[in-house]
Amino acid sequence: MSTPLIRLAPTLASRNRQQLLALLPAIAIQLWQLGPQALLALLLATATALLADSLGLAWRRQAIWPSLRQGDALLSAVLLSLLLPATPLPLLCICTGAAILLLRQLFGGSGSLFHPVAGGLLLAAPWLPASLPHANLPLTLALLAGGLWLLWRGLLRWHAPLGLLLVVLIALPVGSGWLLGQSALWLLAGWVMSDGSSTPITSRGRLIHGQAAGMLCISVVTLTTHPDAGVTLAACLLLLSASAPLLDSLTLSPGRRT
Repeated sequence: MSTPLIRLAPTLASRNRQQLLALLPAIAIQLWQLGPQALLALLLATATALLADSLGLAWRRQAIWPSLRQGDALLSAVLLSLLLPATPLPLLCICTGAAILLLRQLFGGSGSLFHPVAGGLLLAAPWLPASLPHANLPLTLALLAGGLWLLWRGLLRWHAPLGLLLVVLIALPVGSGWLLGQSALWLLAGWVMSDGSSTPITSRGRLIHGQAAGMLCISVVTLTTHPDAGVTLAACLLLLSASAPLLDSLTLSPGRRT
């Protein structure tokens, strides 16, 4: 039983490292825009995520260092610091730690059905500003460049993000165009929706997953006075993650349903 895990570990660690590399332009843009505040948020979120992951592993009586080396908690912390750069630091730490413990460790660590980044963003939602979010073009372009690099490297499962993007483009006549300028949308699409553990395993299932997330997100933001695209999409993704096993059962070929 240990051989597959040994083979998987370097692959997972390498994938997480390359996803972090793809985020470097976005991190640089955010540091340039917000300065020390963004740096402090990044450091505190990282420290909190690693501590929470270590506590969860110790509670589950799992080896701590090999799991931390995989980089899942570190990647989640970086993503949350990019999504919540101006959030009060105590709130950022609480949301990061709770997301790691509740949505990662409580569900068994790597491969959790519910993505901790979507959960952490949703936990912070009640304390986020109610005003309509402004587009951050430099950050959006940096995230788009990182996503395209991951796609070129074959590390981005593109079906779910494509399904989301198609729905947003089709809904342009009803006023969904502003969503394309929201960096949170691109970050969640490129780094959360492409995660294999919280989305269906089949290509058709992931495409349906992305389309469903897009339709839910568009429905909410068109009916809400001051919508937050990131929070709305995060809530949709958490809701749809629970349906991933059902989509797998419906889209797997009969010969693979064993």
